[in-house]
Amino acid sequence: DDFFQMSERCMRLEKVPDRYKAQFTEFQFPNDPIVHKYILCVNRELQIWDNNQGFDIEKIYQQYKGRANEEVVLPIISQCNQDAKQRNYELWCYKAFLCILDTQVGEWFKEDVRRQQTRTLTNGHQ
Repeated sequence: DDFFQMSERCMRLEKVPDRYKAQFTEFQFPNDPIVHKYILCVNRELQIWDNNQGFDIEKIYQQYKGRANEEVVLPIISQCNQDAKQRNYELWCYKAFLCILDTQVGEWFKEDVRRQQTRTLTNGHQ
């Protein structure tokens, strides 16, 4: 639920054009500065991003510890943080986020989001 609330909040805060919303729903995040700002905003709002460390490995692990042990999750997040690291926080966060989406952790995230989307649609909300 938090993800959807933060996503809507960041769409407004960063003034992301509506045309991106359908793409985001399909986990498509174009390499565009406004998308970089949106991704950084959402992850900051969820308190899983730090401009010095990147994604908070421990907080992400806590979310998925029921599906995998530390030996699976920690190296994935750590590697994505390192591979994408740069001075531009927006671009770093964006690239690390895309990296994570292409891993098992990303698949779990997509499953959780799809499940929430289905629940929201079933309950008649949008």
